[in-house]
Amino acid sequence: MATATTDDPGNDTAEELPDDLEVAHAAVAARKKKIKAAGLVVGLTVVMMGVGYMFMPESSAENLAEEDESAIAASEIEDDTAEVEIGQFNCTNSRAGIDISVHVNFSLVAEVQKSNEQNFLDAKDLYEARIRDIVNRVARSASRDDLNDPALDTLKREFREGINRIVRKHYIVKIHIPDWQTMER
Repeated sequence: MATATTDDPGNDTAEELPDDLEVAHAAVAARKKKIKAAGLVVGLTVVMMGVGYMFMPESSAENLAEEDESAIAASEIEDDTAEVEIGQFNCTNSRAGIDISVHVNFSLVAEVQKSNEQNFLDAKDLYEARIRDIVNRVARSASRDDLNDPALDTLKREFREGINRIVRKHYIVKIHIPDWQTMER
């Protein structure tokens, strides 16, 4: 309650000011603002949880069932494929680093569908020089990280794409590199 006194020294009485009502209204307004802010925070949290729930993966039991189905499908594809040796390759990569040359020695095997095996063998024989050229070009221009990648994923992809481009068909399903050796000089 706000009170005021007069400047008259003989008058010790206090008068009530109408500010009491304004202070009470200000306190109520401040509480309303706090409640609105809290409601806004709770509302945003609920919305964010709902959006997060929409993007959450399915239950693990369903995921395991899907993974089993995809593994069965992959094994069926692998059973329907044949391995065709492309060749043994030796080349030197001088782009792998400054003042460093990396000698690369590897063998390359293509995995193709059994139904396309003979067609791929014919195309491989027909384009043998071009295939050797693209394989050597990819190996010579590879970065140091690509050469040191344990899975050699980038190189396998580039070998597959390059050879498929040369034979003008997508015969190769997957590339395997059973022997891989590098030596820095």
